[in-house]
Amino acid sequence: MSEKTILIIVLVILGTLILASGSYAGYRFWKHNQDLKEQEKNSAENEELVESDESQTSDESEQTINSGWLEYKNYSNKYRIEYPSEAKITDMSDPAAENIEYSSCLKISTENYYVLIGTAPEDDDPITCFRTGVGTDWGQGPTETVTAAGMEYTTTGMHTEAASAGYYQDFFMISPVDGRVKIEYGTDVNEKYGSISKVDAKEIVHKIIASYSPAE
Repeated sequence: MSEKTILIIVLVILGTLILASGSYAGYRFWKHNQDLKEQEKNSAENEELVESDESQTSDESEQTINSGWLEYKNYSNKYRIEYPSEAKITDMSDPAAENIEYSSCLKISTENYYVLIGTAPEDDDPITCFRTGVGTDWGQGPTETVTAAGMEYTTTGMHTEAASAGYYQDFFMISPVDGRVKIEYGTDVNEKYGSISKVDAKEIVHKIIASYSPAE
């Protein structure tokens, strides 16, 4: 084999090696850039998820006035209200609503307090949701102020008690200015044998009413 032929073969081998090295280096450079782009994309997506979660948490905290309470939404009279988890909600409509979310007379209650929310009756409509009278042992109660949908209402209710036995019972009613409902509320407490004071029961009732707000 001549020296010229050997030289040509060597040059071909060297060229092939150089070409292969260049291709591999180019591939590594391209792969590195792709990895960086993928990392940036994943980082951006993670930031969006975090922002979305934070926004959702913020929205939920804005919607919930009383931490740990449950929310009820009425689609008939279009309002929202919150209540403690130990309270129960009952449809008192007559006739009964097919779905409690369309109740025209909703009761939130425990054995020590209640809140009754009913469709505001027209002048010529019978009142079927609220009290129409009390017994002879009831007298005019004290005047108190409550807040509903950010507005204050002053109302005078009815009251009875047996202080020596630690027994207190009262009820009040307000008509929110949105005109959608009337709200009756009251407490029924025996401080000697029960597990809650009249002050605590009244505070819970006021917090329930304060969470009332019109909703579309």
